[in-house]
Amino acid sequence: MNSFQKYFLFSFLLLCKMSSIHAVGVEVGILGYELFFKEKTQTNQFQSPVWDLQIHQMGKEFQNSSYLNRISGESMFVGLKDKNKKENVVWDLNIQLTSGKETGLRPFYLGKNHYIAYETSKFLFGVGRREHLFRPKSFGSSYDGGDGIFLEFHPQQNLTLQFFLWDHYSGVLLLEKDRFLSLLQISSEDLNSYSELRNYDQRTIVNHHRRHSFGLIYGEYLSLRLGIQYVELGSWGKHVKDHTKETKASGADGDSLLNGNVGFRFDAEIWEVQFDFLWAKGNDRTNSKVAAQSSSIPIAGEAIQLGSEFRFGSFLIRSSHFISDREERNQKNQIIRDGYVSTGSHPTQTPYLSQIFRIFPSAALTERGYEKNYALKEGRSFGYLSELVLQFTYHQFVLKIIGSYFLPYQVTRPSDGRISFQKRDFEVFYIGEGLLEFSVKEDSSFELGIGVSQLFVPDSLALKSNFGYVFGRLEI
Repeated sequence: MNSFQKYFLFSFLLLCKMSSIHAVGVEVGILGYELFFKEKTQTNQFQSPVWDLQIHQMGKEFQNSSYLNRISGESMFVGLKDKNKKENVVWDLNIQLTSGKETGLRPFYLGKNHYIAYETSKFLFGVGRREHLFRPKSFGSSYDGGDGIFLEFHPQQNLTLQFFLWDHYSGVLLLEKDRFLSLLQISSEDLNSYSELRNYDQRTIVNHHRRHSFGLIYGEYLSLRLGIQYVELGSWGKHVKDHTKETKASGADGDSLLNGNVGFRFDAEIWEVQFDFLWAKGNDRTNSKVAAQSSSIPIAGEAIQLGSEFRFGSFLIRSSHFISDREERNQKNQIIRDGYVSTGSHPTQTPYLSQIFRIFPSAALTERGYEKNYALKEGRSFGYLSELVLQFTYHQFVLKIIGSYFLPYQVTRPSDGRISFQKRDFEVFYIGEGLLEFSVKEDSSFELGIGVSQLFVPDSLALKSNFGYVFGRLEI
């Protein structure tokens, strides 16, 4: 039993114990979906020399797989929720138990917060999952958090200091960010291979997942935030396993990553704006032939996040943007320096970009470790990502229209590695998605809805697809 499973068992027993004090909220939910894929005749002969449909983890191409037609299914979950305080002991507990491995989901998921803590007027000391309050919030559904031991200090009003003394970083997957992730990997012929892949990921050496973080938030209507995260990559991920001798001798070859962010949020009732500058520094020891120096690739990247939201009566409009720098490449197209590396969940909320294909707009540290990949499926590519949300609420009815747009940098020619706003530095195609979602909500206890999504990809990829789903949840 690994440390994460022990933590789950501890949480479940804790829930049962707390239930003797007062009732624990039970949430039940069901999700049904249908995914349609179809190859189409190419009308544009342009083909990017790097981007394709390859699933690198499975080693198969989309065109040779049986799911190029239609996939339908459903999944269920039972959630246990409780948030309360007794004297100086506070707890915020949230676990979802899912319906089984055949859905491709994990056995359980923690919510954004799931902890028990000791609280005084000046500090909060706890164990469990706690959201990073200091991380960027330009995208409404972006999330990062720590699983371990944390301390929050409130030396004065409107000032919060967060210390994550120990964090077992594992990609901080949430159910709402993982429910469609496995649709293209669990066709009947691939189920065994996919299960082996998941089991392999879960067997990753846990000693080198640890992360230490510090952040602060100051202000109310105008709030400033600053954060720093340090992660020991060790032998975690396919891009950090090159020095076999050193890995055998010490369990890792010294790879590490330092992330930081500084930004602000301004809230003027009907209008809110958020801005963050992000940076990453680290080292990737490698023997790769695409590197200028075969012994090591330094990581030194930057990114910018910007978000703005207007709220006027029943209407809400939110525009979010992310742009990273890129790899620095010499005249031989060899990598001299890696660009920005993100942590946490995927920022957008449309299903194709965030889950089905899960294309990150930079290199990323996910549940599989440090990844870079120039492909439609599981892409980790430097570029520009934007999201536009239009929402209308009428009593219990909510209508959402969401559009996401990703434009990757070109990677087949030399680059200075800096953030660019020039059209010539990006690919000639983009990957987009449009989502329409309608739901009925009753406070936070009941929700029933339907969503329809359309994928937009270049003609050179010769693929068309749409996706539909229904969802419901009831809290008792």
